[in-house]
Amino acid sequence: MPAAYVRDDGAGFDMANVDRLFGAFQRLHAENDFEGTGVGLATAMRIVRRHGGRIWAEGTPEKGATVHFTLPDLRIEDNH
Repeated sequence: MPAAYVRDDGAGFDMANVDRLFGAFQRLHAENDFEGTGVGLATAMRIVRRHGGRIWAEGTPEKGATVHFTLPDLRIEDNH
């Protein structure tokens, strides 16, 4: 299954907290440090899993993060 990723060079995160990263409202930084509600990655995980894929992340504090995901080939062939 091919994998894709999204990478940034922002705040990153400590891998010790990776288990919290995809939980709803599980912010790893102070609320006033970054915008958002804390549901983005939880929503991404839900979408990817519903389509039979996998999602995971890697990060380093102050050096950014990478979110990887896979999705199965869901194309439907038209035999008409």
